[in-house]
Amino acid sequence: MNRIKVVLGFGGSSFDKRELDGIFKFLPHSNMLYVGAVINDLDGIPLIMPCAGGKCGNNVACVQKKEKKARQELYAYLSEKCEETACKYIIHKDEGCMPQELIRETQYADLLIINQETYNATVINEGESIPFRILLELAGCPVLVLPKDIANIEQVVMTFDGTAIAMRGIKQFSYLLPDVGNRLPVTVLTTYCEEGPPSIEEKLFIEYLKQHFTNLALHKLCDDTEHTIYSAVGVDANTLLVVNNPSPQNLPILTKLLDCEEVMSPIKLFTRAG
Repeated sequence: MNRIKVVLGFGGSSFDKRELDGIFKFLPHSNMLYVGAVINDLDGIPLIMPCAGGKCGNNVACVQKKEKKARQELYAYLSEKCEETACKYIIHKDEGCMPQELIRETQYADLLIINQETYNATVINEGESIPFRILLELAGCPVLVLPKDIANIEQVVMTFDGTAIAMRGIKQFSYLLPDVGNRLPVTVLTTYCEEGPPSIEEKLFIEYLKQHFTNLALHKLCDDTEHTIYSAVGVDANTLLVVNNPSPQNLPILTKLLDCEEVMSPIKLFTRAG
């Protein structure tokens, strides 16, 4: 049995069935094990306790009750989708978990999926408020970030800065989602520019890409080539953008794309550095 374990990190009180629909659109099904988990305390707010005696006596308790119902509805929908596609699923921490617990769970998973809202959220870590995306740098597996409105994926865009970390990231994608790489056009943005690897290494790199991706294009980028990303490459909501975790620091335009909350934000796969 060779099954991929996918942890679905649903953020706080944000439950959207459309996100699940988007996941099942482009991920393979038969060899997947989906693990549902809801992240609580995204804004450093204590968990809401249930009403005493099961009765709703105040607004806070009503919020807790509504969130529990929404969580149960989402789990039921996940069950339906998995039964339709003949893949497996289980529910972990059905009452919710802290962000740090979710990160620990990634040590035993192949892929973590969260939405853009969770990615941009602020969490409390060791008494300090930090962006959740910083905590993701400790993830033990690649992280897939979904935008609010998930479009059909029409292309894959990867980044490569000449480092071993970036190369490991491309390998992780080719092993994790081979069908996506074979089915869709793949563009590699090489950002090492003048200080790139020796020519022999570049030839080996291109040879590897050609062995794994059938429809391949390469673009060399510098800081002043922002227009290439939008015009020639066309990174938009129909793009799966594959980047290092943490993301490359040598091309500022990538940061804007990664942290964007707009509808046109691409789906992002952060590969694991270690």
